Amino acid sequence: MYQRHILRFRGVASRLQVHQQLPVSPKFPHQRAYLSATGEGSTSSQFTPSARLTGRTCMITGGTSGIGFAIAERFLQEGASRVILVGRSYERLYNAASQLEASSSFRSIQSTESRETTSTEAPKPIHSPEQHQLIESSKEINLLIGDISEAGSWARELEKVMQTTNLDILVNAAGLSISSILPKSEPLDISNILRTNLEGALLTSRAFIRASIRNRMKKSRDTRSSNSPSPSKCIINISSLLAHKSGTGAVPYAASKSGVLGLTRSVAVEAAASLRDVTIRSNAIVPGYIETPMIADFSEGETARLKDLIPLRRFGRPDEVADAAVFLAQNEYANNCVLNLDGGLSAV
Repeated sequence: MYQRHILRFRGVASRLQVHQQLPVSPKFPHQRAYLSATGEGSTSSQFTPSARLTGRTCMITGGTSGIGFAIAERFLQEGASRVILVGRSYERLYNAASQLEASSSFRSIQSTESRETTSTEAPKPIHSPEQHQLIESSKEINLLIGDISEAGSWARELEKVMQTTNLDILVNAAGLSISSILPKSEPLDISNILRTNLEGALLTSRAFIRASIRNRMKKSRDTRSSNSPSPSKCIINISSLLAHKSGTGAVPYAASKSGVLGLTRSVAVEAAASLRDVTIRSNAIVPGYIETPMIADFSEGETARLKDLIPLRRFGRPDEVADAAVFLAQNEYANNCVLNLDGGLSAV
């Protein structure tokens, strides 16, 4: 019998971790390896904020855990004026916001005056939060409750939030993996994977482009608007090593993440060819093995075998993925840029 695991980017809120299955070596059929990231301790002690995203607004799907959470944390450190976390569960959104609010690395970049006037208490929970309505957890952190796999049913609300917040950066980090060989996969599971990983990224990108066009039209009608050029808009898609490297037990997932790379390329070209006076860049990150508390469950021998597959002989860190996201967000010439963060594994 093949055991099936539902592994969501949203993860368990208390641990803020995420799992995605990576290819299993045929030499080690019992080994399991996950593309993982955790919000706990995700920031490198050597990192020094440089305010590269000052004043930018960002939306992160799947931002309550894992890579999405690490990116949210780093964007706040880099001076983002607002980060909007999107997820199905208000409890997980609330817990993620509380973690970000309590982050010492986030508070450390605030001025002394700001620290004296900013509360470090966790945001107060809302007893009956509304679906698809923007919730202000704090001045810098907003929450949006909604299932990305069902984004088509609330596309107007999503677009409205993007327009009213004048969104600058969209990070598509939400994803779903169900481990099963294709003959054993249920059609409903395949559909859920494709709707979450690919269709969700498509519909959020569509809403982002539409909102950007509407804001540009509104700005052109406003005679008071400044004519000075503004930074471009940016989409950052989180793909997977499985988009490049084959494995067993994740065919629908691999197909969806390959589609994400196709989405990235197509938007990069179409946005330049068809959008007038709107610059939207489209880029992707392809992570490999990323450190997570789950790695502690591996035996020493299993961990050694996994690392031996990687040319750099180690797993990546969540903050290294977040570094790449900051680069893609602020580099104005990065378009159709696909960054492999796998320690060289895709070359093996």
